[in-house]
Amino acid sequence: MPVLDPGLAGSDRSLTAAYVDAVLPPLLDHYGLSRDAVLEQAGLSETPFAEPGQLLPLVDVLRLFLVILQACGDSGLGFEIGKRVKPRSYQVLGYVILASRDLGQAIERLIRFESLSGKLGETQLSHHVDTVRLSWQCPLAGEPGRYLTEAAVTGWVAFMRPLIARQLSPTRVCFRHPAPEDEQRYQAFFDAPVRFAADFDGVELPAEYLSLPLESADPGLSVMMEREARDLLANFDANTNLVSAVRARIYQQLADGEPSLESVADSLGMPARTLSARLARRSLRFAEILDGLRQSLAELYLQDPALSLTEIALLLGFAESSSFSRAFRRWRGTSPNQWRRGG
Repeated sequence: MPVLDPGLAGSDRSLTAAYVDAVLPPLLDHYGLSRDAVLEQAGLSETPFAEPGQLLPLVDVLRLFLVILQACGDSGLGFEIGKRVKPRSYQVLGYVILASRDLGQAIERLIRFESLSGKLGETQLSHHVDTVRLSWQCPLAGEPGRYLTEAAVTGWVAFMRPLIARQLSPTRVCFRHPAPEDEQRYQAFFDAPVRFAADFDGVELPAEYLSLPLESADPGLSVMMEREARDLLANFDANTNLVSAVRARIYQQLADGEPSLESVADSLGMPARTLSARLARRSLRFAEILDGLRQSLAELYLQDPALSLTEIALLLGFAESSSFSRAFRRWRGTSPNQWRRGG
């Protein structure tokens, strides 16, 4: 079972709640798992899913999918996630792609507006003699990263296939990580050679595919969605950067005690009242961000047997271990020691 780096909790990597909410029901059905049980074990509530534009920190997304991994034991979990991607998984990004005139414009828009689905990796398109390569740069190395990579690359093909009249068959599909236990399902889904331990993550397509018209092409809707995507991206970047910056500053200050709204605002070069108001426009409060980050970090630290409860409490900015224990009971309904023993 992969162990997550606590530093992820203070990073700016994220994914929209809409993406997770769209793929979760069919994924849980596939594995025969209960949504309530999985969310509870991951320490997540339904609250973020009530606002599809809400961003889930990457550390929370990974905790959720690792709970599913622990239950199903499927090394192809990322592949199975990607297979279940639909246009609504991406909201505005999905619809601006749907309205595109051809596959080339769809891919160009995917690259230009991909941060609307969250801040994860980076998609790139390169042209070769007779092929084009769509590759993905994953922000994580090692085992957690393979699930993100397989979900992203498989999701491209699952999303694009229904949009063109002919069967979309890549020239080849490549992953840099080692082969999983069951390679045949990858070959069957992609209808193409699939190579593991390759030198890039992504797909290669015949260059002629870029001119294939989309069945969902809509010139009028395309103009409207392009405008909406541009406007949303400008606001999205500003808001996303603020929330990510607040989480990062909190993470940096935790070792010195409990960060305050004033200390974080000061580190961002703005009055506390201004920061509070800007967060409120995102339906967020500073205390909620602090509490959520502490919970994410607590569960990661508790997986390290070398850390005592006192050390964890100090790392989380609590004055004493009893304060940490009370907070953990509020989050999880059990003590840190009981949770640690239970896995």
